[in-house]
Formats: sequence, structure tokens, C-alpha cells
Amino acid sequence: MNTSSSVASRPVGERGAFQTNHLESPTLPSRYYTDDAIYRRELHAVHYRNWCYIGHVSDIPRPRDYFTDTIAGQPIFVMRDRSGEIRAFFNVCQHRGHELLKGRGSLKVGITCPYHAWSYNLDGTLRNAPHTETVANFDRAQFSLRTINVAQSAGMLFVNLDPECEPFETKMGRFGETITRHLPDFEDYVAVERLHYDIGANWKVVVDNFAEAYHIPVAHPELARVLDEGLDDFVQEERFSYFLYRSRTGFEGLEIEAGSPYVAWMAWPTLNMLSLPGSKNLLVLRMLPNGVGQCSERVDIYAPEGPVDPKLLAVKSLFMDHFNQQDIGIVESVQRGLSSLGYDQGRYVCDPEDSWFSEVPLHTFHWQVLEALERLDG
Repeated sequence: MNTSSSVASRPVGERGAFQTNHLESPTLPSRYYTDDAIYRRELHAVHYRNWCYIGHVSDIPRPRDYFTDTIAGQPIFVMRDRSGEIRAFFNVCQHRGHELLKGRGSLKVGITCPYHAWSYNLDGTLRNAPHTETVANFDRAQFSLRTINVAQSAGMLFVNLDPECEPFETKMGRFGETITRHLPDFEDYVAVERLHYDIGANWKVVVDNFAEAYHIPVAHPELARVLDEGLDDFVQEERFSYFLYRSRTGFEGLEIEAGSPYVAWMAWPTLNMLSLPGSKNLLVLRMLPNGVGQCSERVDIYAPEGPVDPKLLAVKSLFMDHFNQQDIGIVESVQRGLSSLGYDQGRYVCDPEDSWFSEVPLHTFHWQVLEALERLDG
């Protein structure tokens, strides 16, 4: 990402102002993780105006299939209409706001509100509203469901709540290519497991932790035994980064052929992904804000359809049941520290060579947050 332009109002803390140059900049002041007013602005500036991962085409394989979800508290559903086209809508009835659908499933005819039985066609238009025949100036055409922009990339589904958003391809055009170069058949993968973690930390703290490898040798010594520090390939675009590492041989219980690919992605604003060595897989993690000091981490694990590779089960157990639990403890401790009177700002640990430990992606992520807030303020 290009950070050569300046954010007009760079935040200032006890160690000075946030800098465009990561080699000289202090970190974000702690209020960016604890101030409810900043959090509320982020909802509108970041989560309601950007392309957010929501699922995979395999989640709705047939016409009339649907699933529900939320984006920063906003209820939505994604479905295939009769022709198989993928659509997304806000999951609220246009009569009095009752939620329309729950969970996942397949629709028989249309969408009917369980409150007053207003019903909608699969294109979102209002089909029937009981007892409105004599309501003055009632026009069904004015009560269609609110549509949401939806995009596909290598089988992954993204939504953007901003009706005037730029196309997904504008800043994420090469994203799908980085997936298919490593997992050519990913569009045909299916979810083999879904995990949910409630975390006592601001959503940015969790993304921050994913954005740097500096902590790995200290906090995850077993992972350091698996992951080679050298980068084999790297792609940096304005809205996502792709990192290809190679594995070492592992250890007992996690036997891996040396040189196996270990791939990581970060995509603005809340998407992080891992393809772990030893089997064909993609772990898709997203951080959903749930208050200034709370978030939910949702993990979808994708693999080829059929019996699950035992190596995937072993590596999933290590990463999600062990490393991820370590990370949850870390970020919750950081959140408590950010609320302390004894801390306000630190420094990005970066060197001119952008070594493996460098926190450049962390600085880039924070820059993106500040840019989004500035655009919101006009």
C-alpha cells in the first residue's frame, strides 16, 4: 500500500504523532482501542463501506439456497435465486423491521416474514402484504428488500453495505489469482468445519496480532519449529497481502515434508487466511466487531469434498486448539494493557530491510484505518 500521502489529522499520543514512515512512527494511541466514539466511527468508516468476506459458493450450491450472517451487527442474507444468480439483502422486513430468515436452508417459494406475513419474491420485490388493499397510497413497489452488493473471487463471497461502493475488482482484482495459484480447485472446496470464538479485545487488536510474525518465536515456539523465516513469494496490493513461506519438517504428531507451502493472506478490513502445510486446505478467519472491547472471531475451514485428510485434522488441532488459544490469551491481555493508565503508545519494530520480524503490515493496517476515518469525516 502507498502511504506516501499524508493523513491530514494524524493522531497524537504521548510519544508523538503517527508517521507515514513506518521506520519512525509510534503506534496508534491506546484510545483507538478503548474509545467508544472512535469505535462507532469505525463501524461506518470501515465495516459498512468496504468489501467483507461472507462465505463461499459451496454454502449455497443450489437455487433457493440461502444463509444468514451479520456484518458489524447488520443482519444480512445471501441466496441464489431461481436462475442461480447470487444475491444479498438486508435481512429485515420492510414493514416493521423484523428479521426474515434464520440460519441456513432452502426456500420453497419466497421469503415470508414471521411477524405479519409480508412475503417477498426471490429478487427482493414485495409479493404480498396482507390487508393492505385499502391502505391509502400503498405501493408495493416502494417496499422491496434493501439490496447489498455482492462479489465473487475464486469461489469466495464478499459483500459491501455501501450502495455506492467501487467494484470489488478495483482494488482486489488479483486476490483470487493468489488463491488459485496455490489451490487451483478452491472454488470446488467445501466447509468441513466452522468455529466461533468470543474474544475480549477490540477487533483491531486481533488483526494486529495476525499482521506480524515478531511474536511467533516467543509466544508460539512450536510454530517457530514448523515455519521457515524466509519468504518464497510476496504480493502487496492496496487492499490485500499474500505471503508464501516454506515449512520445516515439523515434529512428532505433526510430520510435514520440509519445503511444503505455508501461505498467509491479509485482506482489508478483517479477513485473514492460512493454508497450512501437509494437506489441501484454507482456514478463513474474520474478526467481527461486537463493541469497543469485544469481537467475535469466525473461522471457516475449507477442504476438497470427501473424507477429510487426517493430516488436516492434525494441523487444524494444532493451529486452532493450541496456537489460536494462545493468541486469544495474548490479545485479551493486550486489550487490558491498552486500558491501563501506564500505557499509551509504543513503536513499530521495523528495519530498513523489512526482515521477517518487521511490523510493516501492522503500520499499513493502521494507516488504512486512519484513512477510512478521514474519508468518513470528509
